[in-house]
Amino acid sequence: MLDWVTMTCSQHNCTWNRKLSGSFHLSEDVLQACIRSTQVLLNISKMSLWREAAEILLRVFNSLQNNYSILHVAIAAAAILTSTKAGMYVYKRQRRQQLKLKMQARGQRSKTDIEELRAELKTLQINTAIPTWSITELHAAVQAGEVTATEVLRAYQAKALEVNDRTNAITDVIKSAVTRAAQLDQLPPEQRGPLHGIPISLKEACGLEGLDCTSGFGELIDIPLKTDSNLVKVLKSKGAVPFVRTNIPQGMRSFGCSNGIYGVTKNPHNQARAPGGSSGGEGAIIGGQGSIIGIGSDLGGSVRNPAHFCGIVSLRPTAGRLGNYGNFNASTSNGQTLVINTDGPMARDVAALVHVTRAVLGPSLWELEPHVAPIPFNEQMFSSTRPLHIGYYVSDNNTRPVPAVERAVLWAVSALRAQGHTVEKFDVKSYNLEAFCNFLFRALAADQGQGYDKLLQYDNSSEAMLGFYAFGTMSDWMRPYVAKSLERDDDNVQSASFAAGGIRTIAEWFQANLDLQEFQQKFVADWKQHKLDIMISPPWPSPANKIETIDKIVACGTYTAVYNVLNFPAGIVPVTKVTPKDVQNAIDPKVYPAKYKQEKILQADAQGSQGLPIAVQVAGLPYTEERVLRVMAELEAAAKIKVNQI
Repeated sequence: MLDWVTMTCSQHNCTWNRKLSGSFHLSEDVLQACIRSTQVLLNISKMSLWREAAEILLRVFNSLQNNYSILHVAIAAAAILTSTKAGMYVYKRQRRQQLKLKMQARGQRSKTDIEELRAELKTLQINTAIPTWSITELHAAVQAGEVTATEVLRAYQAKALEVNDRTNAITDVIKSAVTRAAQLDQLPPEQRGPLHGIPISLKEACGLEGLDCTSGFGELIDIPLKTDSNLVKVLKSKGAVPFVRTNIPQGMRSFGCSNGIYGVTKNPHNQARAPGGSSGGEGAIIGGQGSIIGIGSDLGGSVRNPAHFCGIVSLRPTAGRLGNYGNFNASTSNGQTLVINTDGPMARDVAALVHVTRAVLGPSLWELEPHVAPIPFNEQMFSSTRPLHIGYYVSDNNTRPVPAVERAVLWAVSALRAQGHTVEKFDVKSYNLEAFCNFLFRALAADQGQGYDKLLQYDNSSEAMLGFYAFGTMSDWMRPYVAKSLERDDDNVQSASFAAGGIRTIAEWFQANLDLQEFQQKFVADWKQHKLDIMISPPWPSPANKIETIDKIVACGTYTAVYNVLNFPAGIVPVTKVTPKDVQNAIDPKVYPAKYKQEKILQADAQGSQGLPIAVQVAGLPYTEERVLRVMAELEAAAKIKVNQI
């Protein structure tokens, strides 16, 4: 390359310059400045790529000192542009390769820690019965000193590794857990908190001192947090032992669970199925009995979707009841305030969910987060036997649920009526729930993708992340064409999302907020007009989907996202499993006439879904988490009776 530039300039000087009628002369000062600047670049450049580019420019400028015609200047400009473009291409390729190696190393470090723990556990005597105990049994045994916190920890570590072997759920072994459990064992009975010795798993996004929160992005590896999140601090103050962190999808923008660092997490009930997202690792580890209680976060259904897919329970509390300060925010888009993200507990059963919720709602939390509503756990609301007035809907009129999900909702209606509650169908047709769920996507895309620019510059993006990023960065003039294309593809929900577009200005943000308030007020007014206490609905229009299809049906998330937009507490409780008859009905076009793209995918995914768990969603007005938990407990008890009768 260097010889070519020198030869070309020389040839042009001898031959072509004679044919040019005029010359363009640079001032000597400018030319000397260019030479000096290039020499500096040559001296400071460490990469061979930039050194070669600097040498090219230096030879060009030296050649121009003697005879610098228009053609020479053009050649110099071409050399500059070519070398710069080639340099940037090679630089980006090298950066991608470096980032890829960094991600592989982080993933391998996780696997090494897991294998080291496995080897350590082989030298110990493990009480394998402990993970089978209910939260009531476990709490009583630890408080009475029948088992130590260390024994409980070791039992759950062993079980978690067993579950991880078939799900790939664990991202971090929390090494400090052993020391913490040993310290708890030294406490006298009167100093033991309500969560004393209880192992708790955490979503990878949960802030934990000394660990990074990558959100599946290579650029965020090895940036350790300086302190625990507020909720983790409260959990520890109550005696909990965080022992593993679990996987998430890239950017936490998917109902699947995979990224380029830790790989793909699988459903504990069927490894061909997704565990849900974005708290998918929590769903998998708890659903496989490798953890009894976990903490996730929920912006559009991220603790509820995995609970439904994995057959566990979860609670998305009112934003402002638990808070989420101290978790690592991968993108500035998480700073939007139109729809608030919140931490939420996940557990094996409702009793465990109640146990952890009751423990953390108190002064310890309020002192750390003064903006959190200082409302203690309402025992009267939870234990009340007053008959409730309950509404329900089987479909949100966007994506029709498959027959198994419809059956689950209708069974819940019958079970609640049998317990003395009044249950009526709630008409959601008057609400364009699809449009109001777009508030979530529009709010997250209001920064036009800038929050992810640096994170995705050299990283490979997942299908879901790429779609979300495109939604934020796409030019307004392109949106109608993309929306029309999606409409032709029978993707009704995403078509509407792209047509609506992101929020571009402060004025649009203000208007969106006003529209949101109007929607919330109308929904609450109708709720109160019907004198409702609780709403029952599907959490997702199908059981767990296949890993390869989950990112194609993100539009199904309207079933959970509506309660984020409303800021209502909502919980998930499994009530049944997919039967052979459910599968037969789902693939029969006469029973389930799939109209839209996502419905066709649900229909195809029905094959092989027998035995997968099916849950219902239980929602209430803001700050009525205890009533939601009460109804969840009643449905769980009724479902167990039903199972025992089969």
